[in-house]
Amino acid sequence: MIPAIAQAASATEAVTAAKDLLTLASNWVSENGMKFAASLFGAIVIYVVGTWVAGLIRSALVKTMSRRGTDQTATTYIANILHGLILVMVIITALGQIGIPTAQFAALIAAAGLAIGLALQGNLSNFASGFLLVFFRPFKRGDYIAAGGTEGTVEDIGIFTSTLSSLDNKKIVVPNSAITGANITNFSALSKRAVIVPCTVGGSNSPDKVRDTLLGATVGNSNVLNDPAPVAVLTALGENKFTMELRAWCKPENFWTAQFTLNESAKKALDEAGVTGPLPAMRIVQS
Repeated sequence: MIPAIAQAASATEAVTAAKDLLTLASNWVSENGMKFAASLFGAIVIYVVGTWVAGLIRSALVKTMSRRGTDQTATTYIANILHGLILVMVIITALGQIGIPTAQFAALIAAAGLAIGLALQGNLSNFASGFLLVFFRPFKRGDYIAAGGTEGTVEDIGIFTSTLSSLDNKKIVVPNSAITGANITNFSALSKRAVIVPCTVGGSNSPDKVRDTLLGATVGNSNVLNDPAPVAVLTALGENKFTMELRAWCKPENFWTAQFTLNESAKKALDEAGVTGPLPAMRIVQS
């Protein structure tokens, strides 16, 4: 009987505690409910309006910098950073509106930021590398580059990563630190780019005939520039063969079209001119 009485007393105490808690909650709501609701509504308004204003400022900054001729990559980078800072200020202000001490909150953010920074040193490196890419500008949007172990057309330079588009239309996301930590080859930086078509032919062919045939293959190709003029040079000698390279110049944006069309026209021209290929090596076995 004693355990049953103890359980009943414990249940009674729990019910009493629950009633007291409910009473306290009811009293708090009756005394502070409207005030808290007004504060919460004000915080929501601050957040919504602040987000809208942050977007307006970002758009205005992008338009202003674009009118002044600032590079689009730098414009987007700066606008994104400013937009993020404004949003942080808006969130802190909204939290202060509902009674959260912003000074302590800011200190908490700073402490958390330090801890996160130590844990995410790689991302901080990517952030610093993104800053270097934007302001030292080894490349810009639309350039075709090889960097970070891959290559493609630059679509975007972000705060932590850069996005490339490959020739077969794949999206490649590369950490900024991987780009700045190695060589960067920018194929679009200069006004002209060389197209090289190596052709290995049999040693019995006349070099002059092969040269004239290859140069004739460039005639009528709208992707090939006349200045500098195309050349064909003998680059390698072998046993019963030699290699003649056709070298032509084009605009960087026309490189792949020029490469493919010159490959095809050189093959056709050599076939039509009767230029023979290298014979397979013969091996004489003595018994």
